[in-house]
Amino acid sequence: MHNQSLDRIPRLQPWLPGGTVLDGLAPRATRAGTPPGGTRVDDDLLEWFEREGLVRYAAYGEPDGTVIELARGPLVALGPRDEDYRLAPHPDHMRYPIKPLATMSMEDYQAFMLSWFEHAVRESEVRCANCDKLILETTPDLPDADTWDAIFIEKELVAWMLCHFDCKKQLPRHLKGRHPFELDPPAAPVYDLADELYGAPVPEPPDAEDARG
Repeated sequence: MHNQSLDRIPRLQPWLPGGTVLDGLAPRATRAGTPPGGTRVDDDLLEWFEREGLVRYAAYGEPDGTVIELARGPLVALGPRDEDYRLAPHPDHMRYPIKPLATMSMEDYQAFMLSWFEHAVRESEVRCANCDKLILETTPDLPDADTWDAIFIEKELVAWMLCHFDCKKQLPRHLKGRHPFELDPPAAPVYDLADELYGAPVPEPPDAEDARG
């Protein structure tokens, strides 16, 4: 992957309505199964995202006075259109060998996402989140116009996506107004990541002088 990093847009605190979201993407009024018009997220993955502050919430009222509360976990964009969004993948379902989800830090999950996107690019299943041009696998002779990077957005919409370097400045304008609860994402494609060898980089120990203050 070109430039092994994820750009992180500063976090905005999610709106937290009163009450408790029971599980997955299911509203309070329909605790189990798949919510209307949506695909369910595994409980352990949603709980992990909640611990990282990556879940967004919404509430609306029914005519009978019932308040429905929804939780939306992070997404991945395989292109610029609404229909290109997918639910963020579960590492354990991809046979990711570096670490199971239960022991992952945010840096570990970011490393997993880089591996997942690399496989998606090899399968020609990802387009630029801004210009809709096919993302090409990085090679030594890749033209500058086709170079790309992985982007992580943490606003009202929480999502990973790929974008050409030349498209980065236009991307915020393209994403403006996109709301996670207006999307109906299916599950992410499944890739076999069992051959992955590298995870998140090990943090460097603090400099001795810095440690002394």
